[in-house]
Amino acid sequence: MDSKQRIDSTSRHHGHHKHHRHHRHGRNKKPLVIGIIVAAVAVALGSASVVNQLNRRKNYHVTGTNSVDVGAGYRYTEYNGKKYQYNNRVTTLLYAGLDSFDELKQTATYGDKARADSIMLIVLDEVSKKMSVVAINRDTMTEVHRFSRNGDDLGVYVTHLGYAYTNGDGGEASCENLKTAVSTLFNNLPIDGYMVSNQTSIVMINDLVGGVTVTVPNDDLAAKYPELTTGNVVTLDESNVRAYVQQRDTAVDFSNEGRIERQKSFVLSFMDEFGAMVKEDASSVWDSLEACSDWMQTDITKNKYLSLADAFSNTNLTPDSYYILEGEDQLGELHDEFYYDEDALQELIIKLFYREI
Repeated sequence: MDSKQRIDSTSRHHGHHKHHRHHRHGRNKKPLVIGIIVAAVAVALGSASVVNQLNRRKNYHVTGTNSVDVGAGYRYTEYNGKKYQYNNRVTTLLYAGLDSFDELKQTATYGDKARADSIMLIVLDEVSKKMSVVAINRDTMTEVHRFSRNGDDLGVYVTHLGYAYTNGDGGEASCENLKTAVSTLFNNLPIDGYMVSNQTSIVMINDLVGGVTVTVPNDDLAAKYPELTTGNVVTLDESNVRAYVQQRDTAVDFSNEGRIERQKSFVLSFMDEFGAMVKEDASSVWDSLEACSDWMQTDITKNKYLSLADAFSNTNLTPDSYYILEGEDQLGELHDEFYYDEDALQELIIKLFYREI
């Protein structure tokens, strides 16, 4: 139950490919993290191996009957002989960053929309005053709904998680389809809101805090951007921020690894600065975010944002609370495929969302 995968940023293939080449085990991947902006608005917010993995995962669903349609069954579960209750003081927001640049617009026809290039959950725990981020590989092989061109639900199939957005209408249906797929992956846990943005918003997000200051973790971009050399302390601006958090060499297998390091440095620094801004004037921060509205989609209202502002400004994101969904990549015939570790996912769910009773 192990693999990993890569897709270049212009790909639109949805299928699952049965033939695979070499494996690389034990490596984690983190998707494009400019998406941490959701934490901003968050405060507001067919291969047999795949099918077998999904069938086995159903045994972990937090329900008394192990049914896929659990409803409120997520509230209680047992794991490793212990009983747990869902922590209702947790707020969970979904963020997705898309591989597009144009304004985000809903259309009458479904399918062939942008792909979710980065996917993450932001978890705010009001009791522990802790914020956690769970980065989910866009290439995670899981159940996703597909639709006819006019929006009829054709049921689920196994494909890359990032295509859940692609299969929708480029608007609410795309966002809700991705939200459903992520919730299903996480044993049908509730997700309280979502925010989606595309690559055009990266510069705006960076400018929101006056430029994110990072310590460069690798030399992946040094040839083209000399300032982005390992160990340099750099305040990112419009000339290099998009490359810093998004760029990778798609000709190199699993080149996402170096990008992962850069993204983490960006997110941790951004959240320090953004949290201070929210604490000082949450309403003004919302007004600044509205400038990005053509390149963002959300179901989080201003009232909801303000109601969560205290929780956000009083929670901390640390390197130890930044999680990457564990699993293994496999280089497929056309694309990388990522297979999550079932046991590690269940342990993470218990850790972030439950309390022992």
